Amino acid sequence: MAESDPDQRLLLKFLTRLGQAELAAGNAVALIERDLGEVAKRNGQENAVVFALPTVLLVQTEEGEAHRVHITPGPYRVGDLRFDQVEGVLEIAREARAGRLSPKDGLRKLDAMWRMKHRYGDLGFVLGYLITTIGIALVLRPTWSGLGYVAILGFICAMLLVAVRRQPAWNAVMPVVAAFILASVVAIFYRYGVKEAPFQLLIPPLVIFLPGSVLTVAVVELAFANIVSGASRLVAGFAQLILLAFGLLGGFRLFGDGIPEHVHHAERLAPGLAWAGVVVFAIGLHLFKSSRRRSLPWVILTMLMAYLGQYVSGHFVDGASTAFFGAAVMTMTALVIEYRYKGPPALVTILPAFWLLAPGSFGLVSVATMATEGMGTAGNILRLLFILTAIATGSLIGAFLYSGLLHVSQVRVWRKGPPIPEDRSPGEEHTSIM
Repeated sequence: MAESDPDQRLLLKFLTRLGQAELAAGNAVALIERDLGEVAKRNGQENAVVFALPTVLLVQTEEGEAHRVHITPGPYRVGDLRFDQVEGVLEIAREARAGRLSPKDGLRKLDAMWRMKHRYGDLGFVLGYLITTIGIALVLRPTWSGLGYVAILGFICAMLLVAVRRQPAWNAVMPVVAAFILASVVAIFYRYGVKEAPFQLLIPPLVIFLPGSVLTVAVVELAFANIVSGASRLVAGFAQLILLAFGLLGGFRLFGDGIPEHVHHAERLAPGLAWAGVVVFAIGLHLFKSSRRRSLPWVILTMLMAYLGQYVSGHFVDGASTAFFGAAVMTMTALVIEYRYKGPPALVTILPAFWLLAPGSFGLVSVATMATEGMGTAGNILRLLFILTAIATGSLIGAFLYSGLLHVSQVRVWRKGPPIPEDRSPGEEHTSIM
C-alpha cells in the first residue's frame, strides 16, 4: 500500500527511534531487526531493510521507484536504560508489531519513555545499590565482618554513581574510577589488619559494572552468525573487564603491595543465606534500576529459578557447566512468565539473573589474576569463555525447549485460557531469549 511522503518519513523516524531505544535496552540485534521489519510490514512497507549494529542503525524503505535510507547513531550518548524504561521500550515494540500502535503514537510513547524519572529518586537509587551490594555479598558468603566492609564499599560506590548518573559521558570512565577508589579503600583496610578474601569484598560493590550480560549476548549473536555485532560486543565486554582490572591493580599498588593473596575463612556465612541473598539482590535491583512494582515478583522468581538450576546441577556436574543449566531454567522461566502469565518482557526478568550466573565476576578475577601472575593463568580465560558459551547455549536451548514444549500454542492445557488474539502478528509467536 503506497503511503504519502509525510507518512513514510514518520514511519522511518519511528523505526529508527525504536531501534535506537532497543539498542540502549541491550536487546540482541537479530531481535531488533525482526521487530523493526515486522513494524514496517504492519505499516505497508513489505520490503523494508533493517541493519543493526550495537552503535549504529540503518533502515531503508521504498517509496515507489525511490528508496529512502535513514542512519541513526547508537545509544552510547544516552547511557543505559533503567528496567522500567527497558520494559516500556519492549512493550512499545510489542504493540507496534501487533499493529496496535501507530508510528505517531509510538513516537509519543518513546518520548515519554526517555523523559521518565527514577521512581525512587536519589535516596532509592543509593539505598537500592546498597541493598544490591549486600545481596550479592550474601550469595558469595563472606564472613559477617566482611559483610560490613562490603556495605561500606557499596555506599561509597553508590555515592559515586549518584554524582555522575545524569552525565552519560562519564559512563566510559566510571568503571576504572570506581574500581580504583574501592581497591584503594580495601588496601587501606588491609593496612589496619583486615583479613578478608579481596574479591569477596570488591565484586559485590562493582557488580553493576561487570559485563556479564554483554558478554553473553555477544556469544548468542555469534551463534546466530551476527559476526560484526557479536565480535564488537565481545571486545566491549573484555575492555570493560580490563578497565576494572586496571583500576583494581592501580588502587592496590598505590596503597598496598598488590592484590593480596586469597584468604580462606572457616567462619563464612551459612550456605542457606545465599538463597536469601538472591531475594535481597532482586529487591535492591528493583530500587536501584527503578523497575515496575508488578515486575518485582517475576524478577525474584526468575532469579531463584536460575540459582536453583545452577545449585541442583552442581550436585551432578562440576564447575562452569552449572551455568548452562542455570541459563536454560532461567530462560524458560522468563518466557513462560511473559507469554503465559502476561508478565514483563523476558529481557526484563533475564537481565538481573545474568549476574547470578557469574560470567562477569569470574572474568574480572581472571583478568586481574593474569595481570599480577602473568600468562601462566591463561587457563582462567579459557574457563571464562567456557562459562560464556555455557550460558549462551543454555539460553538458546531454554528458548528452543520453551518453543517446542511450553509455548501457549503448543500446550493443550494452556489453551483453556483466553484465546490468542487473531490480530497478533507472526512475531508474537516467536520466543526471544534476550
